[in-house]
Amino acid sequence: MESTTRLILPDVAEALAGDPQAVLELTEELRPADLADLTFALPDHLALILVSALPVTEGARLLDELEHERRLVLFEQLATRDVARAADLAEEMSPDERADLIGELAPEIRAPLLAAMERTESQDVRQLLAYPDGTAGALMTTAFVTLGAELTVAAAIEQVRRSAEDMETIYDAYAVAPNGTLLGAVSLRDLIVAKADRTIADIMDTSVAAVEDTLDQEEVARLIAKYDLTAAPVIDANRRVVGIITVDDVIDVVEEEATEDVQRLGGVQPLEASYFQTDLWTFIKKRALWLVVLFVGGLATGSAMRFYTSDAAIAAFVPLLWFLPLIISSGGNAGSQSASLMIRALAVGEVRPQDFVRVLSRELVIGISLGLALSFVGVGRVLLWSDTRTFAMAATVSLSVISVVTIGALLGAGFPLLLRRLNIDPAVASTPFIASLSDVVGLVIYFEIARAFL
Repeated sequence: MESTTRLILPDVAEALAGDPQAVLELTEELRPADLADLTFALPDHLALILVSALPVTEGARLLDELEHERRLVLFEQLATRDVARAADLAEEMSPDERADLIGELAPEIRAPLLAAMERTESQDVRQLLAYPDGTAGALMTTAFVTLGAELTVAAAIEQVRRSAEDMETIYDAYAVAPNGTLLGAVSLRDLIVAKADRTIADIMDTSVAAVEDTLDQEEVARLIAKYDLTAAPVIDANRRVVGIITVDDVIDVVEEEATEDVQRLGGVQPLEASYFQTDLWTFIKKRALWLVVLFVGGLATGSAMRFYTSDAAIAAFVPLLWFLPLIISSGGNAGSQSASLMIRALAVGEVRPQDFVRVLSRELVIGISLGLALSFVGVGRVLLWSDTRTFAMAATVSLSVISVVTIGALLGAGFPLLLRRLNIDPAVASTPFIASLSDVVGLVIYFEIARAFL
């Protein structure tokens, strides 16, 4: 929270508890994002009073800025107590944020709220909620500027000026045919510098990058990043413009997807809420599954150790166990590194499943090179212990490290590629899983090499 917001927090809380209207003077200079920070720090009952006390326009902007879980809690309480006030606020919210919020409401709250809203806004919400989560249609806003291709620049500027207050952005407008088909794009800069008597058809960019309403949101983010767009039009199957996606929405998508990937990489099922807003039982459920899987993987490692140590020759050679943590951790670490790099490369489109052979060829060379470097350290450790100074022991450790690191690198890179080929999120191949798999494989390799040399 900003220092200014933190300073006025006690005064705001006191005003809300006594004279809610007095809080308007305290908060009139705050930007919506700062007001959202202030609201987040207030207890629910005072935050609800603040949302109710603000003018409708300011209250809607506050709801637009609030973190989703916090906004949902407050809006549910407001809609239950005063559905008319909730409807007024919802009508003034940006269309995409409004649809996200109403879509999360319980049916018994959503139905009377939609009934209380103006018909145009109510239909808009229903249209956006019809799109599946994670698609461009679910992400878009319907508050965008369209212009007829026959309009003059002067008439277009006047049209933009009249509608600007209700639009998500006016920096990009879209030329459309009478049936709504996308013809091109016109930036605000184009309108300002063009001669007043020229038409939109004369100055529009017909090579505009558009996204289909069914496209996955990650692909939308890649397209906007690739072409450095501030907004992208969303079209339906008939190329009619149905909405736009702005760069701030894409930033939210990138943050959400990156958060999910990081959590999966750590062996945790993605959380829907922030850390402190997630209850303990949800944490336990989200983390328990992978811990059980990894525990079973540990049992496999134990079974492999039991199998090999039952061999009298291997059991008698105690120094083998001294190097066991060194060998299997090297493979696990190499696998985790490769998995992290590959999952990220797949996420940003640097690597495709078709690159399977090329990727494994590179990882083979990398794994052997890293294994050779680590083997010198391992052999040095062998030579430092007098009772392990034998060619056989040095060769066992050296070859094991090279083999285990190479196999770990191949597993770490190959498994995410295989999952993407099967249309499964490659982040499921979490680094703890790759490390556990590499441990088992490394253990088998080590003892097989030891059996051959010792």
